[in-house]
Amino acid sequence: MEKFYLNLKVWKTEENSMENELLRAEEAQRILDKIKEDHDLSKFEELVKDNKIEFEFDGQKYQVRMLNVAEKDELDSLRRKKFGKLIQDKDILLEKDLIRVYKERGLDLEEINEQIRKLDTERYSITLKLGESIANKIGESVLKEYKDQIESLTNRIYLFSLQKSNLLTYSLENQLANYIVKALTYLSLEVFKDEKWVKAYKSIEDFEKNIDEKLIEKSIYYSMLIN
Repeated sequence: MEKFYLNLKVWKTEENSMENELLRAEEAQRILDKIKEDHDLSKFEELVKDNKIEFEFDGQKYQVRMLNVAEKDELDSLRRKKFGKLIQDKDILLEKDLIRVYKERGLDLEEINEQIRKLDTERYSITLKLGESIANKIGESVLKEYKDQIESLTNRIYLFSLQKSNLLTYSLENQLANYIVKALTYLSLEVFKDEKWVKAYKSIEDFEKNIDEKLIEKSIYYSMLIN
């Protein structure tokens, strides 16, 4: 729990400004753009063959594939074991308890949710006006004004959503979800060796120890696409 409060203190002193959140948002957008560049979703059908996606990394052939029934059972078993460990750790809070702690310390996540809802409603209203203006062939200057407003609102919604996501990083649910993604990738990732496809890693522990982040990032991306 001490670690959590330390993280909360750091957040309140370093990340509470809109400027810092904007920088984080811009970095996240750069990552998203890079993923789109590296993995063209328009070519998805070309990538998937027989429920598998093959790719090459550092001269080695890999593939991710859809899990079979036995592997889905193993995934569920890994999930239950991880949940059992997380729930016994008193330093890890459930999301609802984490939200309560934040509120007790003066930070109400429901207020963030309300801001997101209001901004989304406003964005929807302007989007309708934009559609009507396009249909009525209103001048380009008016269309640009609506588009700029929509972009501004979208950015603000994203910042609030990012802020909320960052605050809930340490919740049990979030840690479990991240683990499941890794476990899914571990189970579906194979490497071509000795003229046959074999598991790329012997265990989930070996997978988590891998230091080649680019390989893991690509494997996770493809695994989530196909599964």
